[in-house]
Amino acid sequence: MDVMDSPDIAIFLDSRQQGGIETHALHLARGLKKFGYSPSILFYCRYNADHPIEPLLHHHQIPFEYLDGKINSAGLWCRRHSPLLIHTHGYKANIIGRLAAKLTDTPIVSTFHNGDRGSGLIRLYHWFDELTSRLSHNIAVSPEIALRLPEPVKLMNNFIEAPRWSATTGQEVAFVGRLSHEKGPDLFLQLAKHLPDLHFTVYGSGNLHETLAASKAPNVKFAGQVTSMEPHWQQVGLLCITSREEGLPLVALEAMAHGIPVLSFAVGALPELIEAGSNGWIISEGNIKQMSKQIRHWQCLSDEDKKKLAQTCIETIRKNYSYDAVIPELLTLYRHAVNKAGYIWPEMPVQEQAQELLQELPREQ
Repeated sequence: MDVMDSPDIAIFLDSRQQGGIETHALHLARGLKKFGYSPSILFYCRYNADHPIEPLLHHHQIPFEYLDGKINSAGLWCRRHSPLLIHTHGYKANIIGRLAAKLTDTPIVSTFHNGDRGSGLIRLYHWFDELTSRLSHNIAVSPEIALRLPEPVKLMNNFIEAPRWSATTGQEVAFVGRLSHEKGPDLFLQLAKHLPDLHFTVYGSGNLHETLAASKAPNVKFAGQVTSMEPHWQQVGLLCITSREEGLPLVALEAMAHGIPVLSFAVGALPELIEAGSNGWIISEGNIKQMSKQIRHWQCLSDEDKKKLAQTCIETIRKNYSYDAVIPELLTLYRHAVNKAGYIWPEMPVQEQAQELLQELPREQ
């Protein structure tokens, strides 16, 4: 555990695995550091073992701490550290964070990531999360999620580090994500059976692994859960997103940052990210036949056409989904939350830098 001083911004999670929310929190902390702030990651509880994201937090020198998992622990932590603001992610952290913020008069922002509300008890938690969202300033990562929340809600892009990589030359057709029903790995395997001459790879783990592995085609490889996709993107030529429900998956941004086009069903905010034929393709939900044809079309593209796709993918991320593109917008929301709570947002040089960067971004012609 890294020792924390009083942080400017606490990023609060309830988490035991590494997924999209955890990766987003890492990028958020790195982006805030780039703009001169002192973020920290606050885990609600330590679940039996070190969190899988710990090595990356150490690598990027981001302080973190585990609470004891008691409902009042976040409030006690806020009293002890007096953060400028707490930013929560995920239904449980959102709910507990709002309680802590209310009791300690701490400004709070909550981000809603999940397009899937789940079922049973999980669905009840999501309902209560949405119900109590009036107690926080809220961000949604897709229009569908925004519609579920009371106004005002800020629709904001997910973001990653600005791409510096050259385009990959891989040939794999890849699925990257949790092996669960809403992510549609079963639909990905159907694609593989339609295209037996191509190589398909599944990166990820989940409760459907055994069922999927038993029914996979010979041209499908299960790579399992990986800590980072960085060593693997060079083998990937096309990312397929076969989800039944989505927000704005970071994996799509990461793929495009490496020049890899994305072929996706029309779910979540993906139709806003993907411009058909320019940086990927959007297919009507569940249409396996149409998606198979589009994979074949991608396979038959010339090297020059694939290079153009790659360049457009990288530029899309740099312009609209990078730290420099989104963090200034996020800081504006932070300032509003802090001022509305009756506090003064510190006038630091970093804010002038943020505004300058925002003005320097290329504009639509």
